[in-house]
Amino acid sequence: MSNQLDERLQTELDRINVEEQRNDRPYFDISFIKNYPGLFSLMWILFVLTMALLLYSDSFGTIEYVVCILIFAVCNFFFFFHVNPSYKAKDIDKGAWKNCYTGDWYMEVHVRDAFVDELLGSAILTESEKTRLNEMRARKGYLYFADIYRLRH
Repeated sequence: MSNQLDERLQTELDRINVEEQRNDRPYFDISFIKNYPGLFSLMWILFVLTMALLLYSDSFGTIEYVVCILIFAVCNFFFFFHVNPSYKAKDIDKGAWKNCYTGDWYMEVHVRDAFVDELLGSAILTESEKTRLNEMRARKGYLYFADIYRLRH
């Protein structure tokens, strides 16, 4: 019985993943420049000043210059890529590494009313679980994925 509920939750999460284009792949994204133009400009100004200091100083050579450029490139790499992680039912109430990035999404993403109605009309849930689900829905006005998941776990 629990597997049926988990499978149904995952089916709904898969629908959301497709709708929101959540596929765990990194995408190049320049929104960092649009959202933080001052920070981006300051970053480049300080980089140019650092390079000028390295070139001006007799203590530093080509190796230090190249290492500084590589460090700058690697650090900037993280600003320009965005990952839209997919939702998985197995991550609910787990301390997954992905949850560090997405947060506790299962306590933030509301479940569609049509999905809740479908669950209530099916034989997947017992009568006591349906009653608990209806009570939570009436009290809060909405349900999270964790609310449904915790009926059985």
